[in-house]
Parts: sequence; C-alpha cells; structure tokens
Amino acid sequence: MVEAAPGLRQGVWTDAALRVLKERYLAPGETPEGMCWRVAWAIAQAERRWGKSEAEVRAVAQSFYDLMVDHYFLPNSPTLMNAGKENGLQYSACYVLPVEDSLEGIFEAIKRAAIVHKSGGGTGFAFSRLRPKDSIVRSTGGKASGPVSFLRVFDAATEAVKQGGTRRGANMGILRVDHPDILEFITCKLDGGITNFNISVAITDRFMEALEKDEEYELIAPHTGEVTGKLRAREVWDKIVDAAWRTGDPGLVFIDRINRSRANPVPDLETIEATNPCLPADAWVMTDRGPRQVGELIGRPANLLLNGRAYPTGPEGFFFTGIKRLIRVETREGYALRLTPDHPVRRVKGREEEWVSAGELKPGDLIVLNDHRELKGWPGAYGEAEGYLIGLLFGDGTLRADKAVITGWEQAAGAEGVVAAALGVARALPRRRDFRDWVQAHADGWRLALGAVKSVALSLGLKPGRKGITPALERTSSDFYRGFLRGLFDTGGSVQGTQAKGVSIRLSQSDPELLRGVQRMLLRLGMLSRLYLRRTEGTALLPDGRGGRRLFRTKARYELVISGEDIFRFAEAVGFADPLKRGRLKELLGRYRRRPNRRRFVARVAAIRPDGEAPVYDVRVPGVNAFDAGGFVVHNCGEQPLAPNDACNLGSINLAKFVKPGEWVKDLKEAEARIDWEGLERTTRLAVRFLDDVIEVNPYPLKEIDAQVKANRRIGLGVMGWADMLLLLGIPYDTETAVGLAEKVMGFIRETGHDESARLTVERGPFPNWPHSIYRDGRPLRNATVTTIAPTGTISIIAGCSSGIEPLFAIAYSHIVGERHLTFVNPIFEEIARRRGIYRPEIMDRVIEQGTLEGIEAIPADIRRVFVTAHEIDPEWHVRMQAAFQKHTDNGVSKTINLRHEATREDVSRAYMLAWELGCLGITVFRHGSKGQQVLHLGAKPKLTIQVRPAPAAGGPGGEAAPMGVPAVKPRPHVVQGRTYRQETPLGTAFITVNRNGSGEPFEVFINIGKAGSDVAAVAEAIGRLVSLILRLPSPMTPTERVRQVVEQLKDIGGARPLGFGPTRVRSLPDAIAHVLAEEIGEAPARAEVRLQPEAAGEAGFGGRVPADLC
Repeated sequence: MVEAAPGLRQGVWTDAALRVLKERYLAPGETPEGMCWRVAWAIAQAERRWGKSEAEVRAVAQSFYDLMVDHYFLPNSPTLMNAGKENGLQYSACYVLPVEDSLEGIFEAIKRAAIVHKSGGGTGFAFSRLRPKDSIVRSTGGKASGPVSFLRVFDAATEAVKQGGTRRGANMGILRVDHPDILEFITCKLDGGITNFNISVAITDRFMEALEKDEEYELIAPHTGEVTGKLRAREVWDKIVDAAWRTGDPGLVFIDRINRSRANPVPDLETIEATNPCLPADAWVMTDRGPRQVGELIGRPANLLLNGRAYPTGPEGFFFTGIKRLIRVETREGYALRLTPDHPVRRVKGREEEWVSAGELKPGDLIVLNDHRELKGWPGAYGEAEGYLIGLLFGDGTLRADKAVITGWEQAAGAEGVVAAALGVARALPRRRDFRDWVQAHADGWRLALGAVKSVALSLGLKPGRKGITPALERTSSDFYRGFLRGLFDTGGSVQGTQAKGVSIRLSQSDPELLRGVQRMLLRLGMLSRLYLRRTEGTALLPDGRGGRRLFRTKARYELVISGEDIFRFAEAVGFADPLKRGRLKELLGRYRRRPNRRRFVARVAAIRPDGEAPVYDVRVPGVNAFDAGGFVVHNCGEQPLAPNDACNLGSINLAKFVKPGEWVKDLKEAEARIDWEGLERTTRLAVRFLDDVIEVNPYPLKEIDAQVKANRRIGLGVMGWADMLLLLGIPYDTETAVGLAEKVMGFIRETGHDESARLTVERGPFPNWPHSIYRDGRPLRNATVTTIAPTGTISIIAGCSSGIEPLFAIAYSHIVGERHLTFVNPIFEEIARRRGIYRPEIMDRVIEQGTLEGIEAIPADIRRVFVTAHEIDPEWHVRMQAAFQKHTDNGVSKTINLRHEATREDVSRAYMLAWELGCLGITVFRHGSKGQQVLHLGAKPKLTIQVRPAPAAGGPGGEAAPMGVPAVKPRPHVVQGRTYRQETPLGTAFITVNRNGSGEPFEVFINIGKAGSDVAAVAEAIGRLVSLILRLPSPMTPTERVRQVVEQLKDIGGARPLGFGPTRVRSLPDAIAHVLAEEIGEAPARAEVRLQPEAAGEAGFGGRVPADLC
C-alpha cells in the first residue's frame, strides 16, 4: 500500500490541469498532491533494493514528490495513472512487439498488444517480416493476405480494447520500403478504415540512393529473400508525399540510419525494426539432420548445432533481413565465412571468451570454432560404401558420360588393399549382370567400372571433367563422410613425421576449394586441420614425354594437414583401407605413451576482406542464442530485434521552469546567461534516478518484456515547455538563436543524464547488455539509452506548459479530452499583454477567435514576432529544430511538422528530404485541415482541426499520444434476423449464429460450444466478437466481402485433432467457423454434417438459437 502522505506542500494547478487530472488520472477521492505522493512513494520503493534505509527511501520519495508537484518533471501517463494503485497495470508508455510470419505469430502479437493496451501502454509493430499478398502458404497451399490485411485486423482488435478505461490504444505500424506490398501500405489510410494506427515507411539507404539517381530499386519478399520486382524510387516517393499531404500518413523512419545511431546501443544483439543482418543464403550451418545451407531453412524451423548439441530455432526458421554489405573472415588455418560486419562471432580474450562484431576482428585475433566431438552422427543420403567409392573416384578416377571408372596401380604400395576394399564395397552395391570386377587396363594398372558409382556421382552434382565438393555431397550422412574421406586419403593422403617432430596426416591437391570442403567435413566430425600453400603457381622444367624436357605451367599446390590429438580421432572415425598407411599410422600412434591433450577448437584471423552485397538472413535460437555457421561459433543476431518485447518508460523536464527572470534577450550568449543550469542539472540527475527506479518496480504485462527491459534498461528523458522557454527569453522559434539554444540545452541534458547513469553503476551496476553495447569501451552506464523527445500530450497540460519541443500551436485553442472541449489562452502571452498594456477586451476577443496574433496590428510587432505559431513557421524551421534536438538525443525525436492548409505536395516533399539531409531519424508532417476528426482545435471556436501526433521515434509508437477520433461502431438494432448452424468441431459441437441487418448483409456472429470448457468457450466467444466488430466497423468493403476476408484468414488453420475427410474435413475450431461463414455467403457446398435451422433471431429470443440446442 502507499505510505500515508506527510503534510504535503500544496502545488499550483491550472483549471485545465485540474479538469484533465480529474477526468483521467486521479483515483476516487484523490487530490493532485495525493497523486504525486502516490507515484513518488511507489517509485521510491526501488531504492530498497540498493540497501537504502526507511529514512533514505522517504527522503528520495520526498525529492520525487517535489519534482512533480512543482512541475519540474513529470513521468509518462501510465506511471501517473497506475503507480501505487496496486491495480496490476504497468507504468511504461511504449512497447515494441514482434510480428512473426506465421498465423500463430500474428495472433500472438494481437494477444500481447491487447494485454499491453489493457495496462495503458502503446505499441509499435514492424510488419516487414510478413510475406506479401498472394504468396503461397506452404502448410496449406493457400494464399497469404499480406501485411495490410493483418494491419486492419490489429486495428480492429485495438478498437475492441480500451486501455484501462483511461487511455486508448495507440499503435505505430511500420513497413520497409522494399517490401512488395509497399504501395498498398502507403495508401491504406486514404479510405479512412484504419483509425487506431499511425503508419510510417521504413526508408533504406539504398532507396535514397535510387531516389537521388532517379533509378529503380528492388522489392524483396521477406520470407524468401527473392527479388519480386522493381519500382522507380521517385514514383514511390511521390505516392508517400501525396498520402501524407492528404492524411498526415505515412511518416518516414530512416531505418538504416537508426541502426547506426545511439538509438540502437546494442547492435551486437539487436537491430531496430527487424532489419537484422546476418548470413547469406549459401552459408553452411550445422543441424541435427546434417549440414544445410541457410537458403534451405528459410521459413522452416530446425535444430541447429552448437558444439555437438542441438537447439531448436524459432518456428519461422531463418528469415530475410535485407540486402547488406558482406565481409569474408579468413583464418590462417584455412577456415572462412561470409557474413555481415555487425554479426557477432565468439573471440578468445585472455582466458575468457567474448562476443565481438565480425567487422571489429583484427588479424591475429583468436576466434572460437565448433567442437562436435560429442556428436554421434547424422542421417542423410548414402552410406559408408557409396562414400568410399566416391572418395576413390575423387582420388584416382574418372567420371565419364557413360560410366565412372576407378583406377588402381599394382606398383603403388598398398594398392592391393585399396583394390580389395573397393571390390568388396562394389559387390555390395547394385550392379549389372556383366559386372567384371577389376579389369587390367595395361601393364601395371587396373580399372573398376561401376554404373552405381556413376549414378551416385551424378546425384551428388558431379559432372564429367569436374570433381569438387558440391552442396549435395556436403549434405550426405555422417557415414558417407567417413567412407568418402577414407577413400580420398587412401588415394591421395599420406602419413608423415615422427613422434619427436610431430606426426601428421596430409592430403595434397591443386584445388584449394576442394580441400576447404574436406576441411569443413573433418570439422563436422570433430577434427581440426590446417591448410597450407606449398607451391605457388608458375613454370617448371619437366619431362616432355619424348625423352626431353621443356617448360610447363604448373598449378599452385596446397596441402591439408591433420596433427596433434586429431590424428587419433582420424584413426578411430575414418582410418585407412590402404594397409601400408594404416600400419604406418598404427605404429606411430603406438609410440605415444599417452594421448595428446585435447585441443582447443580455435582459429586465428588472417584477414578481413570486403565481399560484395547479398540478401542476408537471420534466425532465433532461444536460450543459447548461438549456432555453427561455417564452423564458426556465431551469435543469432536476431534474438532481439529492437527489440521485440522492449519498452521505454518516459519522462519530461519542463524547461520553462529554468528561465531566470529578466528582459527579452538579444542573442544566444544572453540566452545562456538567463538559464538556471544548476537547477537543470539537479532535475536531470533526479529524473534519471526516477526513471531507472521505474524499471525495478514496473509490473510489466509480459515476462518477455520484463526480461528484455531489464537487459537494456532503456529510459527516455525528454523535455516539454520548449516554446515557453523561448517565449520567456523573447526568442522567435524560427531563428538561428532558437536552433543554437536547442543544441546547447539538449546537449547539456544528455551529458548530465549520461553522467548520472554512469554514477548509478557504482551502486547498481551497468545494464546487463553493456559488454555488447557501443559504450563497452567507455564508462559503464546503467541505461542503454537515456534521452528521448516524446510528445507530451496531456502531461504538458498538467504541468501548465507547452507540448514537447513543438512551437505554440495557437495563442488560444481548444483541446479534446474524452468528450470534453477545453479552452486555453497562453498564460505567458496574457502576462506580457498585461505588462505592455494591450490586454483589452477587443484585442483578446480577436486573439481567442482566430487563435493567432497574425494581422492584429494593435499588438506590437516584436510581440507578434516572438509569439509565432506552428502554421506561421516555415516547414524548414520545424525540421531544423527537430534535427538540432536529434543531435543530442539517444532515441528518436517526436515532432510534427505542421503545415498550413494551403501547403503543397512539394512542401511535404521538401520537408521529408530536408529531414534526411539534416540527419533526423524520422519525420511526420501534418497539413492543417487534412483530417475530419482531430484533437487540437485552432482558436476557441474551431473551424478546422489538427491532430498533433508524434513523428515515429526509434523506440516505439511514442509516449503521450493524444487520442484519435474514431468513427462509431454501427449500433445494433432491437431485432435482427439470422440462422444458426450446428457444426461439429474438434472441441465439441458448436452452434454458430450469423445475423443479418435490415439490408440482408451479415451483421454479427455468435459462437457457442456445447459442453465446452470455460477456456474454449471464451475463445469461441472472442472470435465471434472480433468477427462481429469487423462487420460493424465503417469500411469501404461490403459486409459480405469482409466475411469473405475473415474466411480467408480462418480457413485451413490446423489443430491437433481434425475431423472428417476430404472437403468435409474440419481441422480446428477456426476452420469450422470458416466453413459455416463460407456457406452463409454461398461460397461452400452444403455439407451433410451441417444442419441448418432457419430460426428468426427475434422470434427465438436467443439470438437465433433454439434453447434446446444450447443445452
């Protein structure tokens, strides 16, 4: 419970603040001071975890109380609403939730969003992983609906959930500009059907390059990485601009820039908005089914190996993350891997190991390889016999168009053993009746021709005249590996050395890629090896076959060497059939008194080289978060894309409280002298402590969010009252002085905030992911991010100051809070008007009516110049101000670039381009009067309206998002007519009622499962409610078309216990509902198991269901 409040010092609250607090924030019977103490005491409880005494906790709570009651700082709305109420609702404003490319993943995201919305948070979604519209769904054979279709489902679900009764669900939806459905996404809000989402396009560097050069860019299917088409960048840009000019959506986020910025402080572990770069499609990974290339596992779950043990991936398997620049990491031992520079690999540092981005590796670094010695084997094509013959074919054989021929030499030492072994294996394989075993070819040679070897060779991708380690050969079974290596080393290998000088097994070849393939195969069997260049390419004097000598061009010669403890493993796992080599190896091993020490599986970096660009893919391996890629131990860099399940708790400092009394200033130097820097420092340090404490006591709605938030400990300290600070100093918003002061103030807050975060590590330690962060080489920090500029919405009204970093929206305006319209006149203007003798009824009435000072000649010019409003400011100054704050902000800057109603599309385009050029992370524009229902109304008697909403910040959908106007759900008539279907489902008999409106269109659906458990009944009721909501919301689609879309989403969803066969097969409850809805709109044949009962809903009295059928 909240500690009883001491004798609380009273605060000063405006009438507007009191109305807002009573409507949305205060508990029954609570005063504003009581709210501040409730929050202060609840947050201060975190201090106990760091050993604070009762008196110290009370002192911290008192400091927090003073911050809030005096309006120096306020946290985001969920903290004010919920902290200390013990209602189980969380305290953070914004969350980023993952949307996976599967039906289960999509509806899991909807469920999680509902939980977050219920507890008062807003949500951000990246829909870029969803496959494009009309893609084939492998599991069902059906076609995908695409991101925009599911965006509408998310929107409808948000409408159905009201956030704790006090705060509506606010959502941000983002789609990459290179997604095939980008054009549909850009225009999806033009018809007015999506009301609970702001949307933004994730703009890539590649797109901006194409725009600058007026070129096309590629569209890429996220689930396959395939290029599906091209669009001209200029045409897409123009469509974005047109839609934004019409509706304010979409905004832009510059996604590649965000990933390079402080907004992503842990690039080793996560990237923003699911853009995780990783491995190309041809990279080899090790699974429990054997080696596979990444391209084979896209969209397919697998068990990936790490040091001989299998770990399951996420259900989506590997997923496309973009086209990225690649590097090639080469080691002195010969191992190599292509990957993105930011992909973490395991590096040895002293006696410890650490993750480091591949691009940060240096020659000489020791990296960790996978140790698969405990791996017993894996299944796959062919066995040891086929492997041995293919190995012989590689070493001493020829693949012809009609047959495969293996050659044996009588004079070669040990040849008789190889000949015998090959013959034994050949006789065990299918062969023709005229098979002749070994045939003498000439005086000292024998040949073995076998059709089965040719068939195997061709199936493995080998071709006449070309022998190499093909992908098909690498995918074979571990038994094939052993046979193949034995055959290869029998024909081309050697055993050399002594115990004193070192024993080794060697294989010499002119083809280095073949030896690298052999090296990968040995590593998968748990053996290390090293590749040497023994002779460079050149010329040599050699016999010419005619008794003379002449110069011949010679190929380079390479040698693969196995030594140390690995020769013992080779003898056990592979061995020789050649009796001389086998005997030599046995003799040398027998001289060892003990087996050599187990070797550490490491390799030393030789070089890091650029290696072009390619589509890349990532994977999740929950738990270990690592796997074998090309033998390297690598991190699954997509474990937390910004991290799905991350959240940020926000708070804002009221800058207007830090201006010393005085006259209006003339320049930046005078402005700096008027600011209370000491007070701003004290408030910044205490606010950082407050926000860090929130993380400890916040009852997060999901355990995944709890874990992710505490791993990074993001906080978002921002500002409000910026326009008020400028007014008190007499600085117009659209001036160089204002932009310069913005950089000074925000730079000071960021520097102080980071210093306080570093000080907190002394008693609390750094954030757990600090070793993987961009700050790891500097001071430890308690928080991965410290500063964010959020829209402050109603908390700026509570504090009695201007919103965020926005200019004055108007000198007088009305604001919608729930059903109320509140009227405001700027108090600073009132005070100056009184002081300057212009506070007269006729002047104030005109100001209140039009909302601005524009054209009111009775007001002095200097006052009109300082009190400039948002629509009087050229868009360039809006963008420049945003860029100035962005320079010193860790996360995004939320700001709206407000435009006059007369602004052109070219004005929008220019603002967007300027944001790119000045280094902003994102931008949102809004043209006055472009929406019918908005939140802020110009003047006290609104004619046109404007909704102030955040530019898309990197951390999520924004903080204090103002509520949006939403078209009403169609009311239910007193009596409706419908039909009830009796349908068998795997969960029991369902009674599904479809009612129609007076026009005969589907209107609502009720679903009841007889004798079902409460959970099943709840799910059935929930589906019925969602379908009904979709039918009753305003939409350009007819109700029948909406039913058809619902059927497409629900049909063929599989369950554990399907019923029936063929067309009558019912796979799950959702599939059963789809069957009934399809029949209702005449798109499915009548089925024997569906019994139609045409009862009128109004007459039956039970929504169309006969009472006996419900028992």
